[in-house]
Amino acid sequence: MKKIVFIVLSAVMVLFSATYVYGDVSIDLVGETAVLIDGATGEVLYDKDMHRQMYPASTTKVMTAILALENCELNEIVTIDAETPFTEGSRIYLLEGEQITVEQLLYALLLESANDAAVALAKHISGDVEKFAALMNEKAIQLGAMNTNFVNPNGLPNEKHVTTAYDLAMIARYAMKNQKFREIVSTSDVYHIPATGIQDDRYFRIGNRLLWDTKKTLLYNGNYIAPKYEYATGVKTGYTVAAGSCLIASAKKDGREVISVVLKSDPNNLYLDSIKLLDHGLNDYKNITLVKKGEIKGDTAIKGGETDALEAAVSQDIIKTVPSDYDEALIETKVDISEEVTAPVIAGDIIGNISIYYNGILWGQTNLVAAQNVDESMIAAAVIKTGNFFSSLKTAFIIVVILAIGYMVFVISSNINRKKRRRIRKEKYKLDSDYFYRNILK
Repeated sequence: MKKIVFIVLSAVMVLFSATYVYGDVSIDLVGETAVLIDGATGEVLYDKDMHRQMYPASTTKVMTAILALENCELNEIVTIDAETPFTEGSRIYLLEGEQITVEQLLYALLLESANDAAVALAKHISGDVEKFAALMNEKAIQLGAMNTNFVNPNGLPNEKHVTTAYDLAMIARYAMKNQKFREIVSTSDVYHIPATGIQDDRYFRIGNRLLWDTKKTLLYNGNYIAPKYEYATGVKTGYTVAAGSCLIASAKKDGREVISVVLKSDPNNLYLDSIKLLDHGLNDYKNITLVKKGEIKGDTAIKGGETDALEAAVSQDIIKTVPSDYDEALIETKVDISEEVTAPVIAGDIIGNISIYYNGILWGQTNLVAAQNVDESMIAAAVIKTGNFFSSLKTAFIIVVILAIGYMVFVISSNINRKKRRRIRKEKYKLDSDYFYRNILK
């Protein structure tokens, strides 16, 4: 149950941290759906029907690679079973009994887009494709890919195997944080898998033409350009008849990285679509730091401490992707700090929050925390201890008084009852005497 709650909360946090889209930018794309995000902040910079479910084709393999990297060592040996060699579509022709490393399978998966390599990894991790697909979907939810359903590790056609441009961007953003994944998907050189004893040497290169194709075939802004993109860093191509031409692309310039996803384009326009998006992201936006971790944003009174005031520091950086022509004058900062705190205080204790607005729209929010430790003062401690002592003494005194009063009430009540019984006996004796004299002696 705790695991389910964690997954849902993680997904909600990711989803709501990166859904604001800037402006109504018009970019002429052939792809039916597309998205552009900032790699660092996750800000959505362009949206073309980004939440519509589509077939992902081999872009699926980004998730397969994530799970392989997180569940295996690169030098682990995978032994190919009897069924995997019969996987359809693009493959490296694995053979039954062949032994190959996880790292080699990852290169085959992401460069050659080998469907048999995907199946081999899935079975190595989970035992069968169905269990691996469940693992893929669990991970997708954690990453905020809420409109995704995987049924296989390679993207081969299945009407239930769907995702969205936005979901793939979130998955790719996560994957690019893994240095080995980044290394593989940015490889433009030919990769070599040595002969295994069952199969001969294999050679292949990445299908993503943004990394290597220098032939001028794309008409862009009135000029013919090559698919090779100067700032490209990855990521993954995909194609089936149903899915059309698909591409997750990433590019980095001046320290900023953006990620684009184009789904159901065509071979002649896929890279042009992607270049248009990447140019837009790298040239028309920038990242700014609204506040820095540790920055002091005020102070508050502290009760019973060695000092009278406690400084409030920003708990983490707030970085925002903004249009290059944004108006700094429209930024407004609101600080909310507790009016008073009581010692002792430990550095990092939450004592408030800070919110950053742009033209009335919330751009970021984080906690303000105690900037330093503040011990309880000796005088304050003594007063508290003395107060506690007298408080205890007062309580004891009250208890004694109550007991004394109770005892007095008991004594008085006993005396009254004793006198009453004595009076009753006397009256009874008198009556008996009168009766005796009147009736017996007479």
